[in-house]
Amino acid sequence: MLSVDVAHGVDAGMFVRDYHPSARGTPLVYLHGLAGHGLVFESVALHARLSAHRHVVPDLPGHGRSVPAPRPAPLMAFADHFARWLAGRFGERVVLVGHGLGGTLGTLVAERHPGLVRAVVDIDGPKTVDDCASLRPAAELTLTDLGGPGISALRDAVRLASRATTTAEEPGRVPCDARLLHAWGRELVALAEDGSLAWRLARLSVPALFVTGSRGAVSQRSLERLAEARVVVAEMPDAGPSPFVERPHEFAAILGDFLRFKS
Repeated sequence: MLSVDVAHGVDAGMFVRDYHPSARGTPLVYLHGLAGHGLVFESVALHARLSAHRHVVPDLPGHGRSVPAPRPAPLMAFADHFARWLAGRFGERVVLVGHGLGGTLGTLVAERHPGLVRAVVDIDGPKTVDDCASLRPAAELTLTDLGGPGISALRDAVRLASRATTTAEEPGRVPCDARLLHAWGRELVALAEDGSLAWRLARLSVPALFVTGSRGAVSQRSLERLAEARVVVAEMPDAGPSPFVERPHEFAAILGDFLRFKS
């Protein structure tokens, strides 16, 4: 029988999976994308190349197996809340690995609480509004619209934006609180419209890596912004917007090399 070294439970309102909890390597904490769930990272968390590390994978509030928050917190406020959770759970700095929205959250946490973070790995987090072509129209719906077919439209937009199937369920079909999906979707679009996310990633006081698939994961404009900001970019050939799902072996190799030389 296959034995998986994993513990799980609810902590600070989040359902948390803790792979290799006794491992002594730098802990890796994963942040999934909008309307996603932590199981998307399981192949990476269990990869033999990364077995020296503890992998902590929460379902963000209102996502997957986590309960909805009584009131959706703005992304900045949640970044601070998440930082407090990191400080209470770990006795050392961690590496944040985030996909899409999770990449943006990782940047915000490291920007505001650098003492808790050793490095950031941003996987296809949006950098310009060109990356939000599918999400933007649906995110502009009102909460009243979300009471009817609007929430389906928003979830369809998130699914189209990710264009990926996970080992468990499609991201857009995972349970997700409608108010949170609406609020965080609008904030994510606004941050992308600001156009500063590539520079903010570059200016972190900790090492940062941007990982992307070669098949239309982020826009050419965003890649140009990342190059201008001199962010280190690892492009995975023949992979789409969720390269860690499509090619976990290659992703684990990239992550392992980054941890070895940068963290």
